[in-house]
Amino acid sequence: MPRYSLIILVFLLTAYTSCSSLKLNGPEAQAPPPALPKAELSLHLGLEIPLSFVQGKINESLTEKLFKEEGLELGNGLFADVDLKKNGLLSLSATDEGKLLVGLPVFLDGKVRLEKKIFGQKISSAIPFQENLSPQVSFIPQINSDYSFGIEELDILSWGKPLQYDFLGFNIDFEPLVKQKMIGVMEDQLRSGSLKSIDIKSIANDFWSTFGKPRYLDNGLSASYLYTQPEKLAIHDEFTKDQQLILNIGLEGEILRQKERPLATQLSPLPPVTQEKVEGNDFSLTLPIYVGFEEMAAYLDEKLKDSLITVEKQTKLLPQKFSLRHFGERTMITMEFIGKRVGKKDINGTFYLAGKPAYDANSQSIVLENVDFKLVTKSFLANTTNWMKRRKVLKAIQKKAVFPVGDNLEGAKAELLEKSQMKLSLFKLTLQSPEIFIDGIYPSTTGLDIYVRTSAGVNVEWNP
Repeated sequence: MPRYSLIILVFLLTAYTSCSSLKLNGPEAQAPPPALPKAELSLHLGLEIPLSFVQGKINESLTEKLFKEEGLELGNGLFADVDLKKNGLLSLSATDEGKLLVGLPVFLDGKVRLEKKIFGQKISSAIPFQENLSPQVSFIPQINSDYSFGIEELDILSWGKPLQYDFLGFNIDFEPLVKQKMIGVMEDQLRSGSLKSIDIKSIANDFWSTFGKPRYLDNGLSASYLYTQPEKLAIHDEFTKDQQLILNIGLEGEILRQKERPLATQLSPLPPVTQEKVEGNDFSLTLPIYVGFEEMAAYLDEKLKDSLITVEKQTKLLPQKFSLRHFGERTMITMEFIGKRVGKKDINGTFYLAGKPAYDANSQSIVLENVDFKLVTKSFLANTTNWMKRRKVLKAIQKKAVFPVGDNLEGAKAELLEKSQMKLSLFKLTLQSPEIFIDGIYPSTTGLDIYVRTSAGVNVEWNP
């Protein structure tokens, strides 16, 4: 990457450029600086999770004993003891309607008891029953605002065989009872154990801990801390015919800057999840690099101290002091100087420059467009007959006043390369074709905010 430099005193002046006299007390001088736009962070990921992985995690977490109940009242003096156990591995598949279909072999072990009084005599009898069942369960997983999975429309589609029995002349239908219990068991098992293996919040927090931590950025003139404020996290999930769970995640936030060191725990919590359509695999980050006017002025003072600017053979300018400020949407540079003339008395003067900061891609520098300037002295170079001499002063300043910020963009590149490969829960992310460019330059009351933007595609690899 070529070395960049910030040249804030490069003026786009040609022989055809007309520069009007700068109105030092006009409305622009009193206008506030423009409002800073948001320094945005955005990430869009399309994560593909094989249903075979989810199936394996469910089988790991699913307990053998599903439920056991004794003394369940069936009516007419009938009671049942029911013990339902897992009797094989669970299977998981996606349907064309976007639901999940679960097959779970179970063993139903129990007995039915009759307890009645007939003619004052207590009659008690019990008949055991045992069945191998293959219930088919369908449901729709939903992502809740707290990142947990919810279960919607869970239903038992079939049991593999009827659950109706004849007992002492009584027709007993166990399906409503077992179905009610089975639905409760499946909801509990899926929520508490198996679906937690697809931990959306862990994936988001892994990413957020990488990009959300406060980072110290020193550009050689000014230093500040950058940290991220998350604003929105949207997730759209779907199940495909090729047995994949697709999680499309969109994360949006703002990069904030402050002078003081943030607290060690200053990592903003993730916002609640919203259900929205999200597309793409891309990453964009804006770093608001700050250069203070005081530091810029001190840099000019040091660099141009004792540096004479030749106006003509008998006349030279000696810069004394620089200062910078915003001038509405533009930036003003003020140079106080001493005019040294051979055989004449030295005089004091002030040179004012104002222009709008903009990035010039050809020179890889910041230029001031729409430049106006004004020279104020009692007599020296103050009349229009000396216009070319005033422009000579301008060009001399242009040549010497340069602020390098190559380290800033190198730092932004290093930040991006540091994050070019990330290991998240279940996935490896690699940034593709990263680009770094200046997205805007904005004067404030105290300095320049230079928005350095990085953008890249994201390659997502399944890496459990």
